[in-house]
Amino acid sequence: MRVVRVGLLLIGLFASAAVLANTRIELLGDLPSPGEKEIVAGLRLGELLQQAQISPDGYWLGASWLRESLKQEQKRLKAGVLFDLIQVQRLALLQQKPELAAAAQHLEEQVAALPVTGRRFYHLDPLAVELNTAHSPRLQGGDRLIFPYRPTTVVVRGAVRDSCELPFVALQQAYRYAQQCPALVDADPDYLYLIQPDGRVSRLGVALWNREEAAPPAPGATLLVPLDATQIKDSAPNLNQELAEFLATQPLSSESP
Repeated sequence: MRVVRVGLLLIGLFASAAVLANTRIELLGDLPSPGEKEIVAGLRLGELLQQAQISPDGYWLGASWLRESLKQEQKRLKAGVLFDLIQVQRLALLQQKPELAAAAQHLEEQVAALPVTGRRFYHLDPLAVELNTAHSPRLQGGDRLIFPYRPTTVVVRGAVRDSCELPFVALQQAYRYAQQCPALVDADPDYLYLIQPDGRVSRLGVALWNREEAAPPAPGATLLVPLDATQIKDSAPNLNQELAEFLATQPLSSESP
């Protein structure tokens, strides 16, 4: 009987721990009180932002909402990108294009090192969310919300010799940043992907014949120099777009710059 009671006690303790884990979230970044928070089941995002006193003057443009249940889909996206990069390498070697194979391997190593985050794309402007609190989405245990400090740089990565972290310049167009970061021979000369800090992805023409004057990169944006689409159209036609979409899942750092 005593063994049964001990067993029931342990089950109860494990169940209690599971319940607590399912009602905890984490707030990180430029906040009055970052850290783990206990929430009531069904708490809405707007209510949380009110409780946490998120400043409307913070860099909410780069805020991220990470959710465990979204990781599986993003794992598949990452696996697909890695598979395509391997396919590009193999075909390039068969076609005796060593520079393209090396570029694909370079990108594969970059992608393999990136985590799967479970980022949920949502407009996290505290003022807008709080004004619509009653209809804002509900939080789940395990959610992480990151409100970063305002970055001072823009990153260029992809089919470049080395990733470049460049000083942010107000209103400077994306192609101006890319021009400062030496591209590989098999980089696409005509297009560039702009990934804004809120996760929005845009494909921009950057050659003289198709140059687009679009909304400039915001602080913390990532510019992806893609592989030449004409070189990979047979082996991986969707690679560049899917790579940009995966990079968009990467949140800005919660640490002060």
